[in-house]
Amino acid sequence: MWIRIFSCAALAVCAPGPAFAGTQEKEDGALPVVHPLPSYTGYPDADVDVMAGAVRASRPRMHRGGWEWDRLLSRYVDGGRRERGALKILHAYFLSILDRHREAVEAGEGDRFNLFPGHGAWGSGGRMRIYEELVRQQLLTVQERARFRKIVDQSLELGFDYANIERGANNRPYGMNGGPAIALRLFPDMPNAARHGRWLGALWRELAEYGDTTETNHYPYGPLFLHGLLDMAEGMGKLETERDLLHALARRYLEPVHGGGVRGNPNSGARVIRDRARTYADPWNAEYYSGAEGVSDAHAWYRLARHFEDPELLWASEQVGLGGRPPPGHETPPAYLEAYRRRYAWFIERGIEPRVPSGRSGIGRYSPLKHRVPERLYVCPGRDSGKPFVSFYVYDRNNNYMHCCDDAGGRLYEYCVDGAKLLHSSGKYNNRFLGQVAYDMLSVLPPDMDFPVTADGKMGGESADTWKMASLSLPFCLNCRTAPDSASWRYDEVIERFRRSDDPQLGFAYGNMDGYWYLNDGFHLRSVRLGELDPGTRVQNLRLAGPKGELVLAAFDSVPEGLEVVLTKEGQSRLLTGDERRRALTVVEDGRRAGKCLRVDVAPGSRLALGLQGLDLKFDANDEYTRVSFDLAGRDAALRLNGRTRPIYHRPLYNRGGVLIRDSLRAENRGDDSFGQFTYRNYFGARSRWTRQTVLTREGLLVVRDLYEPCADVDGYRASPCWLLRAEGDVEGGGRNWFDAPAWDHAWWQRQERRVLLYLHPGEGLTFGQARHAASQDIGGSVDSSFARATIEAGEPRVWLSVLVPFAAGRDAAALAKRITTAVDTAGDAVAEVAGVEVSIRGDGGWTVRRR
Repeated sequence: MWIRIFSCAALAVCAPGPAFAGTQEKEDGALPVVHPLPSYTGYPDADVDVMAGAVRASRPRMHRGGWEWDRLLSRYVDGGRRERGALKILHAYFLSILDRHREAVEAGEGDRFNLFPGHGAWGSGGRMRIYEELVRQQLLTVQERARFRKIVDQSLELGFDYANIERGANNRPYGMNGGPAIALRLFPDMPNAARHGRWLGALWRELAEYGDTTETNHYPYGPLFLHGLLDMAEGMGKLETERDLLHALARRYLEPVHGGGVRGNPNSGARVIRDRARTYADPWNAEYYSGAEGVSDAHAWYRLARHFEDPELLWASEQVGLGGRPPPGHETPPAYLEAYRRRYAWFIERGIEPRVPSGRSGIGRYSPLKHRVPERLYVCPGRDSGKPFVSFYVYDRNNNYMHCCDDAGGRLYEYCVDGAKLLHSSGKYNNRFLGQVAYDMLSVLPPDMDFPVTADGKMGGESADTWKMASLSLPFCLNCRTAPDSASWRYDEVIERFRRSDDPQLGFAYGNMDGYWYLNDGFHLRSVRLGELDPGTRVQNLRLAGPKGELVLAAFDSVPEGLEVVLTKEGQSRLLTGDERRRALTVVEDGRRAGKCLRVDVAPGSRLALGLQGLDLKFDANDEYTRVSFDLAGRDAALRLNGRTRPIYHRPLYNRGGVLIRDSLRAENRGDDSFGQFTYRNYFGARSRWTRQTVLTREGLLVVRDLYEPCADVDGYRASPCWLLRAEGDVEGGGRNWFDAPAWDHAWWQRQERRVLLYLHPGEGLTFGQARHAASQDIGGSVDSSFARATIEAGEPRVWLSVLVPFAAGRDAAALAKRITTAVDTAGDAVAEVAGVEVSIRGDGGWTVRRR
């Protein structure tokens, strides 16, 4: 939001906080009041002085933001320090901070004035650089400099309780420490400098030791991390000494960027901002995609490109700032080119021009210089403007609060063709709000659960009388908030967080950091707790299973000796013993697998937990035993291991827990046709496997072959790939095997609206349909989860073939669907033909594209 006031007398009441400047022309003698302006050149000094006074009086935003002032500083410095008005405005902005401190002192609250209050320290690196420039220009008095130094030192003491702040794997620690790092360079003799220097060293150690963070998304968290990382490197003198690491991380974030003019993320929205006039009027403050909270990833790329003089990083900045140039056949408007000239003059003067990255289909990796953990699979002919682009999130350990709260390995999170975003429905924190909905991936559900979701769009609907499996994937546990300890990290029971073993008084992590990097796969199982079980629930066959085989921990054909039985009623729990314990459990002939089972016999309103103690099993939780399971006739039931380990976003009835088989990853190009492949084992069942193979043709046709090989754990379950289309009109309840929907978004240069047609191969035993449910708030609206449901049998592989076809709005979708032919033979090999383009995918990974 931005505001104009057309009276000079009213300037003192201008709106606080960041805003776009718009065109900001004078009207009726009034001056613009929303700052920073796109330019201060051409205004008389007297007018700039009036505007500076208004900025100072406006109390501009100081916490959790203020990046626009840092961009103004960059514009001033990179413009050769010729824009004198900009310097005056920066001076006024800085003095507003001192004014607020003075007011706090006068109110008796000066000792609580804090520049770095937790998340409020985001963007503080820019404020420190502004101070440094004002000192360079000799615009601050000795008293002002001394007062600011005191404020900074006080803020370090107030803002950092070093034993109880995060030292972890996402943007927050880095985003909050950029300003303090630069402060230590400017004021190395501050009383609190040594203490905070040790903290900065600890944060950098985590980054350098593991080679990366596992921050998933670019909106808004990527730029928070990148800006904070650059600020920390600047303040700690690591811009050159750690140059290779910084450049590798920049390139890792570059890989998902493409020239399609639209954007998807594994777990956050990125909608195109349509106001081109604002973009062209003020390119330094332009954001092409919503969701970056004013932090501007365009400027993060700008800073990286400037430091490394890397034309591909410059290209990325243009993509996310201005939207990128259109493909051949579309004119680039003069206003776009002028905006580019104003925004990137520093590069133009040095002859550095943006260059499209050379990458085509490939595998993106976390920790690219060290652990090289697969993160994403890219299937595309290149990053050029308008080219088709598909990406999957394949990392199999991001199940904790790393801004991707879902068990999302294998998700197709982005499908873009010719400036249209056709698939992208995996919004922010899906799992927290909607449950583990299968967003553009394979879903496998017990026979009594609503497929694919309940009427309110969540997971559930299970019956108390149907036998099914409750399970917990062990790899899913190894980095969670209550993970097992490792050599480097120990769980602190007092704060319920992890602390570094060799540095326990300096910060905490929300999960076991070693788990993110596969460094604590050894598991020592000592106890298993099942609960809370409703009256009438039956349980059978508690077991470990995985590549090593199956090991029964308790068959439950009798009541095990030493089984701990705990009754909970009205919030109160107590251990049952003697006759009361015997009455609570009955052995009955009613197992899922032939034989006896235990039935819970307690009064309505009570619940029972069963604890199997005294286990002493050591194994590799990634490669030997990968799942703890038991058969259940009842509602959902929790599993807790070793008294504490249970992921907070875990549902035992719906726990994918897939383990990526890294050797299965393939990314190939033949001309401008592309292919990708991956396989997950331990997918819902301990020895079940899901393989997805994808061909993306140069025309943008997407053909997906899904193979599921179910084990006995999921016998009788129902499964299907679930494609989430943008909701429109009424849902199709069944019978028809194709659906069409509008694109989620279009590039600024695309004038013809696009749609997508989803055609599902009509194989034997399939039920087709759609279920409508809400999308998360950053995606907006509703989605239609579209499926071809099948009942699966243990040991019987099932193949699905999905064909997605982009087409122009206005075309007859039914006529297009009639022109699609598909076949899947007895070996599972698949063929699809659309408008003379034939795509074949074989089970052994062979693929071809032929054009008639």
